[in-house]
This record gives sequence, structure tokens and C-alpha cells, in this order.
Amino acid sequence: MNCPLCGEPNHCGMKAVNEDQANCWCFYEKFPQELLQQLPDEQRGKACICKSCLDTFQASRK
Repeated sequence: MNCPLCGEPNHCGMKAVNEDQANCWCFYEKFPQELLQQLPDEQRGKACICKSCLDTFQASRK
């Protein structure tokens, strides 16, 4: 899976494991609403933002 913002791999753990045993780096992160609103409407709630885009967004807010 690729990040809908930058197109790079998002390293989503959900795809790699059985759903009832799913674990992903994103479970332990907070995604600001302002970042989620940057997703195209058709990908909201369906696509995973990568760690790099999350880190870049958070750094820009400091």
C-alpha cells in the first residue's frame, strides 16, 4: 500500500497480518484532523498516511 499524500510505501501492518492479530505503527500515533483533511474524499478512512508525511506535518506545526 502507498501513502495517498506522497505515493511512497506506507508500511501498513494491517495488510501483512490477520485482522484479529493486526498491529501497525499507526496504532500508536495521533493523526491531526488537519492532516487527515488533506486526503482526497474517496480515500478518507480507507488509505494509510505514511510515517514520513505524519512526521513532516507535525514538524511544520512546531
